[in-house]
Amino acid sequence: MTKKTWGQYLRNKQFRNKLAGGLILLGLLIAFLPYYFAFIEARKGIVLNDLVLNFIASANVSIPTFIIIWSLSLWYLIKSFKDPALILLIIWGFNILSISRIISIYLVPLEPPTDLIELIDPITNQFYGAKFITKDLFFSGHTATLVCLALCLRKRKDQLIVFTGAVVVGILVLVQHVHYTIDVVAAFVFPLLLIPIARRICAPFN
Repeated sequence: MTKKTWGQYLRNKQFRNKLAGGLILLGLLIAFLPYYFAFIEARKGIVLNDLVLNFIASANVSIPTFIIIWSLSLWYLIKSFKDPALILLIIWGFNILSISRIISIYLVPLEPPTDLIELIDPITNQFYGAKFITKDLFFSGHTATLVCLALCLRKRKDQLIVFTGAVVVGILVLVQHVHYTIDVVAAFVFPLLLIPIARRICAPFN
């Protein structure tokens, strides 16, 4: 079966509306997040006694974390560029993921783990504003984003590659004490619930 081109998709009014709606919502979220993160950073939260982190000496692994996340994200965009339906799906997947994190972070106020080392991610940090945010904890956005990408991909081999990257990133953010263990575990659970919602929004194109 021959895949449709961007031109063919864009001639479809329903696709145009869903793409435009997704991009508008994405823009609104990007504009809102710095203010939201400033709010959560200023409030008090709970410190968890994490038995896993207690056995891990914190270390700065920002560089491998950054390389894995953004190389896999770029790889996804390159692979999906000729498949507009995949682009539409990840836009809505990311939107729903962001909204769910806004809600979950608000409902689960946490103080950062002890011995946290600032995660240097010059791309992601642009969404947070000028200051490094430490309380965007439940659940791990870096890990969950890669899990979402894996679930969106069509080929099992591609899914396995990105999912493996998500597992490695989940371990690395624990090594850096950027997240609690529960944050990373939840990052693998939430996308399983969220991507089906994104697929329903993007139907009949996915």
